This record gives sequence, structure tokens and C-alpha cells, in this order.
Amino acid sequence: MRTILREIRAVAGVTGVAVLVKRDGRTEHLFPAAFTERHTGELLKMVTAAYQRLRGFSRLNLRFDRVTVHLLNQPEFLLFATALPDVDESLFETVVSSKLSAIARVVSASDPATRPGGAARSASAGAGFNLMVIDVLMDGCNSVTRRLAGTTGLNRLATSWRAARDEVQARNPALAAVEVDAAGHLSLRKGQTVPPTASTVESFAFMIERFMDGIGTLRPEAEDAFYSVAERHHDLLEKHGFFHYAKTASGYAQSRVPQAKPTAR
Repeated sequence: MRTILREIRAVAGVTGVAVLVKRDGRTEHLFPAAFTERHTGELLKMVTAAYQRLRGFSRLNLRFDRVTVHLLNQPEFLLFATALPDVDESLFETVVSSKLSAIARVVSASDPATRPGGAARSASAGAGFNLMVIDVLMDGCNSVTRRLAGTTGLNRLATSWRAARDEVQARNPALAAVEVDAAGHLSLRKGQTVPPTASTVESFAFMIERFMDGIGTLRPEAEDAFYSVAERHHDLLEKHGFFHYAKTASGYAQSRVPQAKPTAR
């Protein structure tokens, strides 16, 4: 991967380049020596915000006074590069386009599902940053809505998701960015983001459990829909502690259910 990144950075005017793997949040990057870990972290946060607000984009340029950040959104990864204003953008685009398939092959080769020994780790692996965890959780929630739409009313689903969100939002205000439309579909409010932190993942686990707890006999079908998505991203969610939080949330919900009193014989 680093050889590919060096070839991109060799374009005159390109000062840094990085690849972020969506599946598990690993990053590989080449930035100037003066670019500290703090600078890298700030750039990653900015890229996360741009991705969440403009999901679905293929290419995006963020222009500042002395630098432009070029973002390229691919199915398995996000490539971003920093460049000076006088960079030959035509040459840059040509070089990057010629490297995308090679990057995809490297990313695919590092997939734990294709390597019996487990995923290869870059120097930045395990840093806690992850671009996709919120997307996966939202997709899981929306898969529940899609599955149950033919079984119960959309208004009931929307009401249940809002009630669950509002209850958990009291503990984590970040969930205020989650919007539920009239059809029970979850999305982020325009211009807002949700930080991919442990606290947020825990809050999603409690929100999902609160929803499951409120739909009664539909719970088995809802769980099947959600966990069919979750299992496809098991390593990602496990890394962020989701399954632990979900177990904790389930125990909390069950503790609120009145226990049957023993009957005198």
C-alpha cells in the first residue's frame, strides 16, 4: 500500500495522501514529517464529517487558503490527499484513477474473511477512529423498519424509534442528530454528524434495545433483521464493543420488566 501512496504523493504539489478502509477503520497514510498525530486526527475527523454529511458522493474537493483536500469515495475505502493550490489537478486525477484498482486489491487482500490468519494491521490500526460504524448501525436499524413495514403500520415504527431515540438522547445528546421520518426511516439531520465514539455506539445499543423492548411480539423478526446486518460487519462492531453494549442493554431492559411473584401452593 505504501508504494502506491508514494506514487500518488510523487505528483508535484501533493503534500500528503491516505487511505481509510471503511470495513474496519484502518488507515495507511503518508504525510509530511511536520504533520503530527494530532494533525492526522483532526484531518480524519474532518473527513468523517464530510462523509456523513455528503454520503453518496464520489469525489469532493474541500478548498482552503493554502491547501485543498481531495476526497475520493470508493466502495471499500476512502482516499484523501492534501495538495497545494497550484497542483496539476488533471495529472493528479489521472495518477489517482490509475491506482484505484491496485488499492482495492490491497484492501480486499487484508479482509479477515479472506485471510485465515486474520487481518493485517497498519500502523494506525486500533486507533479507535472508524468511518463506518455509525453507517452500519443506522443500516441495521433501517433494515428492521423495512422488514416490519409489511407487518405493522409505519406510524407505529416511527413512533417506536422516536421514543427509543428520545429516551437515550437524554443520556447522550449526540443522538439528537438522528432523525426519524414518518415511515420510520433513520437518517442524520442535514448538516449534522454523530461522532463514532464508544459512547455513541453504546447509546445506539440502548436505543435499539429500547425499540425492541417496545414492539412486543414483533421482536424476533426485528432482531433477525438487525443482526443479519450486524453479522456481516461482526469484526467492526466487535471492535467498537457493540455486542457487549447490546448485552448490557438487554439486561437493563429485562431488569425493568416486573418479575412474576411466586404463587402460594
